[in-house]
Amino acid sequence: MSISTNLARHTVRQLIELGIEDVVLSPGSRSAPLSIAFYQAQKKGLIRLHVRIDERGAAFFALGISKASGKYVPALCTSGTAVANYYPALLEAYHSNINLLLLTADRPARLRKTGSNQTTLQSNFFGEFVTHHVDSPSPLDLSHLLGDSGPVHINLQFDEPLLPEEDHDWLDGIRVQPIAQGTVVPGEISLHSKRNILIVGHDRAGFTVDEIETFAERLALPIIAEDPLSFPSAIAHSAFFLADEQVRRDLQPELAIVIGRTTLSRSINSYIDQAEKRMVIDPRMKRVDSQRTAEERHQRIPRVSKSIERDPLWHALWQKYSELAAQVIQEMPSWSEASAAITIAKDLENDCALFISSSRPIRDLESFASPRSGLTTYANRGLAGIDGNISTAMGIATKHDETFAVIGDLAFLHDISALANPIDEALTLIVIDNNGGGIFSTLPQRGVDGFEEIFGTPHNLKLEDIAKSFGASVEVVSSSKELHIALQRVHPRLHFIIAQVPSREANAEALFEALTRLKNLMPR
Repeated sequence: MSISTNLARHTVRQLIELGIEDVVLSPGSRSAPLSIAFYQAQKKGLIRLHVRIDERGAAFFALGISKASGKYVPALCTSGTAVANYYPALLEAYHSNINLLLLTADRPARLRKTGSNQTTLQSNFFGEFVTHHVDSPSPLDLSHLLGDSGPVHINLQFDEPLLPEEDHDWLDGIRVQPIAQGTVVPGEISLHSKRNILIVGHDRAGFTVDEIETFAERLALPIIAEDPLSFPSAIAHSAFFLADEQVRRDLQPELAIVIGRTTLSRSINSYIDQAEKRMVIDPRMKRVDSQRTAEERHQRIPRVSKSIERDPLWHALWQKYSELAAQVIQEMPSWSEASAAITIAKDLENDCALFISSSRPIRDLESFASPRSGLTTYANRGLAGIDGNISTAMGIATKHDETFAVIGDLAFLHDISALANPIDEALTLIVIDNNGGGIFSTLPQRGVDGFEEIFGTPHNLKLEDIAKSFGASVEVVSSSKELHIALQRVHPRLHFIIAQVPSREANAEALFEALTRLKNLMPR
């Protein structure tokens, strides 16, 4: 048996025994030993192999699978520039604490810095953005690499010959024994103040909805959720009405407890800054976000030693402002990016998965959607980029019976290469088409000289034609009613709903007018 074949088979066998179930592969020559070994494992029914041409999208695809499964998911590529294409998804995995396993094939170390083809410095290529890194020309023990959480890099040096010289039943006798994740003993808290608020970031810092709601109930905490589609008891439209400075002062908390990161609204972050005291609960503080500022910090949800009573007047004030915000939202244009978000949040059936793209879609759902339950939601909030969104949604779809994704038009164009490898699962992509970068029309850049050229970036493309060219089914909607009807249909494979909304400028103006109406309604 060749050295490379032995290294590949040893690696694949170990990974399967450690609980690996899905592998995302991009084709390449130097990675042939691993590709062949994983293919043989798939033929035995031991793993599921996903082939994606573009390494950049492949890594996001693996990221999506890991988000939905919680398991380590290898992304396998050849040497050279292929490795660099993993960086965007790796950064998202690092800041989200997602179990992404990067398997990169390399030339032997003796060929480095010699001008050898497709050879670069892959050893420790990803630096501190991985929890573990190994660079090896020979088999090694991998069990210690997957005992924590977060991304891992294994760089394997394959020498020629790259193809197996013989074929025996090397996969016989596999015994899967997944490694248990490390645990942190939770602390204990006892609160004495009554005006305490719980603010939950979109990824919940990896905790379950039930864990968080139980914690909130024990402490009589109202909940502000960046993801209102997972917390039916959350205060509706809080990101919208907390944009008013006077409202933030009226609702100033004695203690703000933050679970995870708050990555969206300036209004929420401004509100947190007004708290007399802050508590942060997030396991990422151990390694990734070690500089979080708070009077009290926990890596696990703490035990509650004593429950407290609510401040009824304070809670009633939250409800009042929420109702005023709902009144203003009802008066907004009947067809807009906000109304599209409202329709999507209301109409999706229980037990669906929903991936929410960064930029405006996730902000619109946070501000305008009514809290509910029944959906499993996902978003890339580690670095909140618009790259790899289609690929991530496709990876998530492999683990659900029915998946939806709402993305912006630029996010669609940014990851269009993902459509070159369609999936068999039911995935409906709702593309909010406002012909460019709509988020910038709602940010301070609005109106600067050269805005359209350097921020608005209109594409002037028919997105439905692009989707159709990849063989996907497509429908175009231009009203809330049409979107409602489109969401009722079940599509067995990849389907697009192109939501053609009013102009970016009209949307920004509608948001500004809504905030003005809200301010005028607020008691002073």
